[in-house]
Amino acid sequence: MNPEFPRIDQDKTVSPHAQEVEFALILSRMISTVKEDPAQLRLAIYEFARARLTMDTSWADDHERERLSTALETAIQGVEQFSARREERQSLQPPTPHAQIGLGTTPPAEPATSMVPVHEVDAEPKSVVLKEVYWRNDAQTIAQAQTRVLLSTLARFAIGALLFGVLAGLVIYKQGTLGGSERLSSPATVIVAKPSTLPSSNVPGTADLKTAAISQDAPAFPLPTDYGVYAVNNDKLSELNLLPEQVPDKRIAMSTPINQPSRTTLPDGKVKFVVFRRDLAGSAPDRIDVRVVARVVRALTFDGKGKASFVPVTDAWNIRNQSYEFRVRPLPGNPEMLTMQAEKSDFTLPAGRYVLALKNQGYDFTVAGKVTDPSQCLERTDAANGAFYSDCQKQ
Repeated sequence: MNPEFPRIDQDKTVSPHAQEVEFALILSRMISTVKEDPAQLRLAIYEFARARLTMDTSWADDHERERLSTALETAIQGVEQFSARREERQSLQPPTPHAQIGLGTTPPAEPATSMVPVHEVDAEPKSVVLKEVYWRNDAQTIAQAQTRVLLSTLARFAIGALLFGVLAGLVIYKQGTLGGSERLSSPATVIVAKPSTLPSSNVPGTADLKTAAISQDAPAFPLPTDYGVYAVNNDKLSELNLLPEQVPDKRIAMSTPINQPSRTTLPDGKVKFVVFRRDLAGSAPDRIDVRVVARVVRALTFDGKGKASFVPVTDAWNIRNQSYEFRVRPLPGNPEMLTMQAEKSDFTLPAGRYVLALKNQGYDFTVAGKVTDPSQCLERTDAANGAFYSDCQKQ
């Protein structure tokens, strides 16, 4: 059994405070060891930093905790390498030629008084006279100087550990509360107008002043509380669903067929969007596309004799490379939220189905109404070598 750790199952009837005393002795020995050995002090600080990081990152996922732990271990290795090089330089320094270290900063005007006894030999042999010896008050021994250097080193390590703990705590607190903290509304600006600054014809005789409250940067629609992509129509939020199919590059005319109908329908095309996603906070594009999702209304097929005929098609759509461009703007006071709206305030999307394309992900919605836009209608030709699409022919 390790002699430094007490047995907690021993008979407590020996002394009511036996274990407390033993623990106190062990802690005292550990503190003395840490004071005398800078390496042990650094190890204690490292363990404290690891434990503190584990407690402060309990809110994060496994990937984030692993990233922060790796960063801490890299910093610890850097500190150890720097400390090793410094200790090596100190060990290679030549010993001081003097046995005494003076505290004064100005050099003495007179030669230093000797600190060792001086023997003078007279003319007669074996006659020795011991002269007086003087001790300088401003001198200290090498052991005292080394003790002072050690204490200075311990103080520097303690200050460094304290600064590291404060900085790490601030960073972790900021990351943990960035998305979940409540948004504080901007204070209202009160404008006070004195009667003397206004024309006399516009100032009522019974009023001494006027006040007006103006809210700054307050959106006219409710803000989402959950991550996602939302359409704003008539100052109401409607969450958009993510399609399982990827949005193809605009150089590809048609996507793979979509067989599911849209689950979000907006009453009209006067729409803008709010994107609440953490990954877009620092890498948002300047503009974003709203792609047309055209419906396949009929298909041209051929029978065994090569005779062509049209058959109606239901529940079939394709994402086209035709799109409408929306401007991306940050939402003031909400770094993880972006608004997307058309350049012209009076722009209206025609009736039909669309996807908001974020990279290769499509968020689906439909604008209600009678479909009149030709780009919303497709015809398919089922040939032996594949399917081909074309715009609907006017009847």
